[in-house]
Amino acid sequence: MTKLESIKQILIRRDKMTEVEATDLINDAQGQLNVYLTEGDLEGAEDICQEYFGLEPDYLYELL
Repeated sequence: MTKLESIKQILIRRDKMTEVEATDLINDAQGQLNVYLTEGDLEGAEDICQEYFGLEPDYLYELL
């Protein structure tokens, strides 16, 4: 099984973000994920990677 690129690696490569920009966006997504989980919005939590990064839910575990 091939290891997935990290979210940060994808943002830097695909979106030409700096490491700081990628880290900031990931932190923002983690904050929103916590809001969704606190509110019991599991659908929002499941869609967080698409919402913030345009990625499939396979990357959700990286944010937890």
